[in-house]
Amino acid sequence: MKKMIKPMLAFSLIIMGVIVLMKINRTWALNPEQNPDEASELNSEQNLSETSALNSKKNLNVEYFISGIDSDTTYKDLEREIGPATGTTGCGFVRDYYEVEDLVFLDYWMNALSEKGTVADFMVEDMSGNYRGLIMYIEKNFKSTEYIKKLFAEGKIISDVHKIEIKPRQFFDLNDEYTYEDIVNLYGKTHGITDNSRIYYHINSYYVFFPADFSSNQESKLNYIDLYSEDGKFKCRIQYAPQIINHSLNIFYD
Repeated sequence: MKKMIKPMLAFSLIIMGVIVLMKINRTWALNPEQNPDEASELNSEQNLSETSALNSKKNLNVEYFISGIDSDTTYKDLEREIGPATGTTGCGFVRDYYEVEDLVFLDYWMNALSEKGTVADFMVEDMSGNYRGLIMYIEKNFKSTEYIKKLFAEGKIISDVHKIEIKPRQFFDLNDEYTYEDIVNLYGKTHGITDNSRIYYHINSYYVFFPADFSSNQESKLNYIDLYSEDGKFKCRIQYAPQIINHSLNIFYD
């Protein structure tokens, strides 16, 4: 399932530098050095501005970033659905970001290097800048979607289980240190397993599929999950594994 992009040391170092600069710029933007009076005045203005911006947004919640975006969603669609971005970050390579439910959804760096067309991915961080996942929407990047959609069409996905109810925000509390045992302790006995050994659960209005070797390999970690709607439509992949390992890109496509 995993496709590792071959090492490109110089390119990866440049990308890592860009990511670090963006993080520094965002930290500076959120915590400017000022004297108390200036800071108080600016904070007051920012609070009014942020309140006004939040009031102008609709559908701005974690649920939207899971189910409201698909392979055809454009940035114009995004702004129409949830309003303007909370802010921007970066120097040279500028990215928009949305703050919602104590998470930050940043336009992925590759999108900042290209023309603004279709929304492809968002990098997700907590408010301290810790990586929580990479959420990807382009269905054609995942060949497994055709197989899983076929299982739905043939009625092979178990649908009569008592589904689990959680807050969508909790999908970003998972990480790549979770094992199969951890997931069973969290969600209980799996609801089903596909012919190619992918376990799944019916959680909220989604079917959540885990990697093929996740339940059979005791050393397997939670690199990603795939979310499908109840009628079998691909919604997104959330990757928990690091995006860069040993100076190489580590993106989980099929």
